[in-house]
Amino acid sequence: MLDFLRQFFQSDSDNEGTWRLDQCLACHKVLQEGMVFPEDQVSFCIECFHSTLCFCCGLPCGPLHRRLTDDRIICQYCYDTALLTPRQLAPVYETTLHFFRRKLKFKLKEQPRLKVVDSRFMQSELGASLHTWGVYSDMGSEETIYVITGIALDKAHATLAHELTHFWQKRHCPPEQTLELIEGFAEWVAFQLAQYKNLRRAMLAIRRNEAEPYQTGLQKMFKLEAKRGVKGAIKYAKTAKSF
Repeated sequence: MLDFLRQFFQSDSDNEGTWRLDQCLACHKVLQEGMVFPEDQVSFCIECFHSTLCFCCGLPCGPLHRRLTDDRIICQYCYDTALLTPRQLAPVYETTLHFFRRKLKFKLKEQPRLKVVDSRFMQSELGASLHTWGVYSDMGSEETIYVITGIALDKAHATLAHELTHFWQKRHCPPEQTLELIEGFAEWVAFQLAQYKNLRRAMLAIRRNEAEPYQTGLQKMFKLEAKRGVKGAIKYAKTAKSF
């Protein structure tokens, strides 16, 4: 099985790195047997496979992991690209703004401020669930995008794109749109950015998100894109009230 998958993925490369399928990603032991994650192109020994799952990527952490200040545990690979401060997140935000303005042709005369908070703040102050990565808020005197600290680089791109879409929607879309269209379009925009930057893990995470109405809305946006193209899909999401 490992030989087959190694050959299958031999020509597949991306800007997030490739991994040896005959080596455990977590402890780096050469595998005689183990568990293979084909979509992620990684393998784990049996021992590491049963270890704590990474809060960020959802894969086993193995012996190498980090505990953040709010007790979330992330694997070493996510920690290596983890963004812990607003200064670290700022370039990603600028990249997202550039993508919106230049590639999607979204008009953004202003932009929401950016704040990095931990999961405790997300839950207690914003009413978010445990696995929330970002929140757009128009409460108070200034609109804000909150992003959870310790977020991995690929997920940060997707999260910022999703939340910035909500900021854009408030200014350009009908106020009575259904939640399915609102969240489906935001997920679709996040996928467009991940695809543009070749962030394979981010694309996988978006497709794997089974929460509703995100997943159903995303699938309907994919169908719109296939039928009308990117510009047509954006025009629909900008003017329609529902799917």
